[in-house]
Amino acid sequence: MLKAKSTVGSLLVLWMASYSPTILSADKPVSVEGTLVDSKCYLKDNSLTGNDHGPMKQCGAMCLKAGTPAGVLAKDKKFHAIIAPSTALAEHVGEKVRVNGSLHNGSILADKVEVSKDGKWEEVKLGAMM
Repeated sequence: MLKAKSTVGSLLVLWMASYSPTILSADKPVSVEGTLVDSKCYLKDNSLTGNDHGPMKQCGAMCLKAGTPAGVLAKDKKFHAIIAPSTALAEHVGEKVRVNGSLHNGSILADKVEVSKDGKWEEVKLGAMM
């Protein structure tokens, strides 16, 4: 009887896992290249991808320094919020970046962020997240 219960239990776990992949894996490793954006201004207008927004010079950098989350606008025009200290990314708004980490509901929990400088990737020091 005990063996039958454990077999049924094992089958139930396998069945649940096959219909709900999040039970076994809450994240997916990802590497996304695109433009670093200030999420507040980009999501409000869907066209502000540089650092200067209209007459506001360095608007993107100021927003990130104030704590607004950064985002990456991928080549396919998909937006992903970046879960990382935004102040560390502030000086790179509008630049080409590569974000490595894990994908969670469209957001990227960043392990590593790199900026393209003269055709080479340079890592941005993210520091510690609180």
